[in-house]
Amino acid sequence: MTSQTVNEKSTAWDLIGSLFWESGRTTAKPSDEEIALFTTGVQPGSRCTVVGASTKDLVEALIALGAVVTVLDFSERMCTDLRAALPAGSCEVLQHDITRPAPEHLRGTQDFVLNDRLVNRFSETEARKGIEGMLDLLADGGQIRASIKLGLYPMDERMITTGRERGSLERFYDSGKKVIDFSAAGDVLTDSLLPHGEIDSELLLQWYRGRGKEQRFDHEDITALVASAAVGERALRLVSATDFGQAPATRMYTAEAGSARRDA
Repeated sequence: MTSQTVNEKSTAWDLIGSLFWESGRTTAKPSDEEIALFTTGVQPGSRCTVVGASTKDLVEALIALGAVVTVLDFSERMCTDLRAALPAGSCEVLQHDITRPAPEHLRGTQDFVLNDRLVNRFSETEARKGIEGMLDLLADGGQIRASIKLGLYPMDERMITTGRERGSLERFYDSGKKVIDFSAAGDVLTDSLLPHGEIDSELLLQWYRGRGKEQRFDHEDITALVASAAVGERALRLVSATDFGQAPATRMYTAEAGSARRDA
């Protein structure tokens, strides 16, 4: 029921665990508005997978609606801490890397696959594989709903400005590919670090360094990723892209699974 290999970023998330939702920034959590968008149409018995154990508030909202909830996360600690934080038996929490094929018992069964800003933690290759991993979970007509921050984060901008001033920008940022490599940023990362709630700054530095490479996406990047996703004869169709009023440059992307031949 778990992936046979461990995502190389899992060590970073093993450092954070439940601190993410207990001590981190409240802005790192989905707002009530966002949770309402995620859960629109979810009924008692709806089969829902949340990818990312950090989104505890969303998991709790789905459980309250009576959905059959599965949570997938590549971090062992994130899974362990989420299980401990939820009522026993309220949902299934599995250690699984979404960039790999879906667990066999879940493949092709889910009505909704939901994730909050997960794609922002990915490189381009991870994003492509991750979206296909989500498609692998969906029943025909099922939906992926993914919130995505478009463009740079404030800390990215601080790092880029500092790196440019110090002549070290090319060491950790590829402007053409829009890829930032936290593991290669050195003292630029240290000096640009922004607080994440009350999480210790040294722990935050280890977390960022362990996250490695992340791409920053624009709308065209996301639509291209959705259009290119395919698992066997199945593909995705973009249904909508909705701006979040309370989160600048952040959108909810909804894509529906179906036959590639039918959607062609």
